[in-house]
Amino acid sequence: MYPLLKKLALLFLVLLSAYSSVTYLVATLHDWNPRLITNDGVYDWDVRLADLREDLPLDVKVVGYVGEWDVKSEYDYPDNETEYVLTQYSLAPVIVARGGVHEWVVVNLGAKDFEIWAQTQPADMKVFKYRQGIYLVHKP
Repeated sequence: MYPLLKKLALLFLVLLSAYSSVTYLVATLHDWNPRLITNDGVYDWDVRLADLREDLPLDVKVVGYVGEWDVKSEYDYPDNETEYVLTQYSLAPVIVARGGVHEWVVVNLGAKDFEIWAQTQPADMKVFKYRQGIYLVHKP
């Protein structure tokens, strides 16, 4: 009797394991998003800054960074911090330092906020505009 009970218990465990695996596979396939493999937020930010990276002179070692935290009294800190870190990643090995005191500055602001910030800057600065509120400013 015990050998039959052992065989039934083993069969039960195999069937339970198979059921669990199939259930997990079905759930995974249901939620599958192939975009996550080839394209994610870090990749998207890197693509967003690709043109800026190409326009930045090769001899530049440090750039400033201006975000919403520099012009608004209220802003989303985690969002600003994340975009700042992603900019550091995308522009490496160039050092990205907070603030606009450097000769070259990456500005991450909407058009209205950029105009507010630009009014406090030298009139002879040169502005390169990119998509989605990204600017590269050169202050000679």
